[in-house]
Amino acid sequence: MEADPRAMDYYLTLAGQEALLADICGEKAASLVELPRKNPVKWPLWLSAAAVLVVATGLTFFSIKREESSKSAAAAGGEARLTNEVGVVWKEKTYAAGEKLGHGSVVALSSGLAELTHRSGTRLLIEGPAIYEVTGPNAGRLKYGKLVAEVPPGAEGYVVEYANGKVVDFGTEFAVDAPEDDGPAEVGVFRGEVRVQQGDTAASQATPLYTGHAVRTAPASTTGLRSIPFDQDRFVRQLPTRELPWFYRGGESAMEWDVSHLVWSAGDYLGVVKWMSGPEAVNLRKMELLLDGEVVGVDEHPCSVGHLTSTVGNVYRLRVAEGAWKRGRWTLRAWPVQAAEGGHSEGILMFENGAALDASGEDFAGPWDYVHDGHRYRRLFHADGSCSLWVDDTPSDYFQDASWEVRGGILRVSFPASAVAEEHLLRDRESLLFINQPYRNARRGK
Repeated sequence: MEADPRAMDYYLTLAGQEALLADICGEKAASLVELPRKNPVKWPLWLSAAAVLVVATGLTFFSIKREESSKSAAAAGGEARLTNEVGVVWKEKTYAAGEKLGHGSVVALSSGLAELTHRSGTRLLIEGPAIYEVTGPNAGRLKYGKLVAEVPPGAEGYVVEYANGKVVDFGTEFAVDAPEDDGPAEVGVFRGEVRVQQGDTAASQATPLYTGHAVRTAPASTTGLRSIPFDQDRFVRQLPTRELPWFYRGGESAMEWDVSHLVWSAGDYLGVVKWMSGPEAVNLRKMELLLDGEVVGVDEHPCSVGHLTSTVGNVYRLRVAEGAWKRGRWTLRAWPVQAAEGGHSEGILMFENGAALDASGEDFAGPWDYVHDGHRYRRLFHADGSCSLWVDDTPSDYFQDASWEVRGGILRVSFPASAVAEEHLLRDRESLLFINQPYRNARRGK
């Protein structure tokens, strides 16, 4: 029960109800017709007082134990979890995807997007620069920054506090933008209903806000709300994907992708061109990263993308120098080598940074699960450099005598009788990418 707060709550509720049965039954009996009793028992006054004291003590004990259990469960299981992130530069403590956040945990971003999921199921997208403190299984405090909350059925009642006010949810999707200087915050509702309360007292008026409406709060020293247009485009509502499709039909026209929501800071990025299907290999000569049409980073080398045996050099490394980053339209552009018209291939452009750049052997070691063509696979990278494969829970000899190593953040599986190697990257500590096989991503197994 200590490990499962729901089980503990259920037990304590039953115990508390049992302790109250005597009082409840007494109240019920008083409202019924009194039946004659022979030789009624008269309890001494001191014994009746003792019984009341025992019940009261029991209820207090149960209340204390419930509170202690709740706190200990929150510390062990967490009030929230970092479920994903894109381009995050941490301002203070660094969190990894999947990490649990207890009461009082502070998520501080200099830039990027962090996805938090509270224990209640409420999902948050926090855009840096921002500081958010977890204050409960369905509550938090936004010191500053942008936040979009999506509250599913059953999690109604999510509360987010900010300077001089708070928002209480009624089952909805809404946004909050709180400035760093504790100035007027903005609250807008994408769908549903919230209540905005200005001030920190119970007597403060709660104002309802509905789909499409937005308000600007008064400065911290005053009260009041002012209706404003809801500029929904200012907020990121979905975590952007790092996997962008490409379709090649011959020629030498550049292939382009909008990566504006994936470039959040200066640093190194990877552009990985992955083939998925089609008879033709695609040959590239360079890749560029542009800001508002101006080239910021470039990697020029020949690349072939096709089947495993014809994929060579498909990872491009691009750098955004310090001082070169700013908000704007970021575009990734790949230049193919002339190919005959009519040929075709298609695949995925994976735009990566973070764990993909500096993963070590320890990060890759262990089991990884994925599905391909209706079959379940598990590949296991052993600490001694060997590897194993299971297909539908049956051992396979595909990796017999194969070995693996990590160089430059890329894991290579080599086979003694072949010059071909399978290659992997890590998107985060829980996601393994195939970069020269047309397989979907693997998740870390247990």
